[in-house]
Amino acid sequence: MKGRFRFMYTAVIGVLFMTVFCAGGAAQQAEVVETITNLDLKMDGVAWDGKNIWVITYQSSPLEWKIVKLDHDGSILSSFPVPVTSLDDIHNFGMTNITSDGKTIWANLWNEGMIYQFTKKGKIKKIFGVPSVNQLIPVGITLVDKYIYVLHWSDKHLYKLDTKGNELGKISLRKITPPPDMGLTWDGENFWAASKGANRIMRITPEGELTGFIKGPKKGGGIRDIEWDGEHMLLVYQQDNTIYKLKISD
Repeated sequence: MKGRFRFMYTAVIGVLFMTVFCAGGAAQQAEVVETITNLDLKMDGVAWDGKNIWVITYQSSPLEWKIVKLDHDGSILSSFPVPVTSLDDIHNFGMTNITSDGKTIWANLWNEGMIYQFTKKGKIKKIFGVPSVNQLIPVGITLVDKYIYVLHWSDKHLYKLDTKGNELGKISLRKITPPPDMGLTWDGENFWAASKGANRIMRITPEGELTGFIKGPKKGGGIRDIEWDGEHMLLVYQQDNTIYKLKISD
């Protein structure tokens, strides 16, 4: 399936710069260096496996959720359905976020409060939650040195798990304003977590301290997921058709 896609390179599509300070973190410069668009898709999550971008896609009628592997021009290389039975609306978020360890895809499911591991062909390898949390509401997932970190919407903690689902610790983000509520990634030194409503992505140390932030590339809110590809941040908005690639500098 090729679909209607658009691939864009520019030297600078948009430059976002602020010079204020907020809750201990200075604003940074974020430059949109590339966008990848497929007009046939509504994207709800983004991951990088070291070679290709993967996205969660959503269709309301008939209801259909998929995880999709994209080519560099935005065309679909492969896809598989995921077991989500809810809509993506004000009351539900379905499968919210994804990441990859290179060989498999990890995803969190809002309505179930569960973390899934899929093969790249769609076979479910593992399903587990966070043992100490009665009702996990996962809104971000990333991998750090083969450990999983998941952002819990209710208590604003990052929970650390091994790949078998054993809980190893947690990091409080309660002091961070605006509160992170959708999207999480790791850039090799720091976490980044997004505020959906504030349209802001915040840089957070492994100790949970805010050290910087950027604004999202679109006006308004609605950030759904973020991912680090080794050099740039990938970002998608809820049910949008475009992946933004951001170059971030202090």
